[in-house]
Amino acid sequence: MSSQQNVSPSSQGWGVAAFIIILAIVANTLAYKIHEATYLKPDAPAAATAEH
Repeated sequence: MSSQQNVSPSSQGWGVAAFIIILAIVANTLAYKIHEATYLKPDAPAAATAEH
């Protein structure tokens, strides 16, 4: 006889799923902050973009 565990398939993997969701939120937030800090509008004057 083999011992079989009664496990509901819907109760497994929630920790990993939560980690992936949190990781995606953090990555999107970080990407948005980098975009806001570095984005130059296309109509910005060329003199403002050059650093001397």
